[in-house]
Amino acid sequence: MIDINLRFQLAMFGSYEDIAPKPDILKYLIDAFADKELIPTTVQELDLVNPLSPINRLSLKSADEVWSIDFGANRIDIQKNNKDVGVVNMGEFKQFLDEAKQIVKIIDKRFPKKHHRLAIVSRYLLKQMSKKVISEIFYKNVNTIDLFKQNEPIEWNNRVVTRVQQKILESEEIINIISELNRIKGNLKINSKNEVIDRVELRFDINTYQGITDYRFELKDLAAFIDEANKIETKLKKDYIKLLS
Repeated sequence: MIDINLRFQLAMFGSYEDIAPKPDILKYLIDAFADKELIPTTVQELDLVNPLSPINRLSLKSADEVWSIDFGANRIDIQKNNKDVGVVNMGEFKQFLDEAKQIVKIIDKRFPKKHHRLAIVSRYLLKQMSKKVISEIFYKNVNTIDLFKQNEPIEWNNRVVTRVQQKILESEEIINIISELNRIKGNLKINSKNEVIDRVELRFDINTYQGITDYRFELKDLAAFIDEANKIETKLKKDYIKLLS
């Protein structure tokens, strides 16, 4: 049912202003991530105090733009993107999470931090389907009005959010679980050629509750969150595949 692993992401929220594009920091990170051949660059971040003067923040990207680590003032994003389907070796989500743990460990060695919020995100494309089958998926998951029953929707989004209590080591955390089932149209690079796609996307976002802002997640807590969130994501994926089959 799932055909393409499209994007994997780990996000951490906290205070990271000291991880800046300075020579000693660049040298440490470039050497530490030599296996991924990450190239330092900058991304502009909006300054809420002075919106007309954005701040340059550090970013590391692989030459093929598959891997990226963005160091914002208040969040760090680690991503793996399928920039060329059939060429890029995305691997499975758990493989990415294991690598992301090691990346955070390297960052933490130089910049030991506590985080106040954590998130993992995964995006998949389902196998190529006829327009009829795509419509059947929509009507199976959405009880809609007559207009859309009589006129097939050409794009749609079905987003569901819930919250659960989850134990992370010794702490009880509130976890947001977000799933999206979308019909998307656009262009995708497949085997180094741009192709027009009309597909169903499956997206999961599992994150700690934004209303709790205590800096409580150390490295061991982050690893435990990743393991628990991965179990949730795995079950979601299995249940959706069963639902859509």
